[in-house]
Amino acid sequence: MKQVLLMLIFASILLSCNSEPIDSIPNINESTRTKVNTNKKEAGSTSITAPVKTIPPFYSPKGSFSVVFPDTPKEHEHTTTSEIGKIELTQYIYGKDDTDAWVASFSDYPKKMIQLGNKEQLLKGIKSRILEDLRATVLFEEKIKLEDKYDGLSFVAKAKKKNLNITYKIFLVKNRVYQLSMYSSVGPIQAQDSIAFFGSFELIPKEYSEASN
Repeated sequence: MKQVLLMLIFASILLSCNSEPIDSIPNINESTRTKVNTNKKEAGSTSITAPVKTIPPFYSPKGSFSVVFPDTPKEHEHTTTSEIGKIELTQYIYGKDDTDAWVASFSDYPKKMIQLGNKEQLLKGIKSRILEDLRATVLFEEKIKLEDKYDGLSFVAKAKKKNLNITYKIFLVKNRVYQLSMYSSVGPIQAQDSIAFFGSFELIPKEYSEASN
């Protein structure tokens, strides 16, 4: 898992021209948000149920987003030089028992590139490079939306050589690319874990982000 995370640091901001057809367009809404179980005692019940422990969101003021990790992630910053110039990548990574990992990252691309380029191609290019570097095969993918207005791409993949299960979401917000991913080497990623992580992702209003710096 540690080798995989090192590969992700350098793979997630590179572009590729590969593309594949995508046909379904769901969206992310409140139904996918993490639900808090208050465990209220039913009438006539004599048993006492302990309240469910909730994990507070992790905030990245400079990334202008929040997301719920299982625990506090470590921050990594990198600068990569590409054909379009220098791109700075900030990643937040949490690993568990060398078998599971959660990653949230953001990187800013030149505004002119986003204005003149193909947004869908950019998202699919990032996906293709991730799959290439991990030697993974897509099992399922779909177009998605963040806040019903920002383009995104979601996919589930499997890297047989490393027996790695991958769930990934990419969002393009103006000229900023957000990437959220989960990895497991001990079996498929559970739906409830996926919803708890991806469903908790929210953009922070600019005013709040600036005030927190």
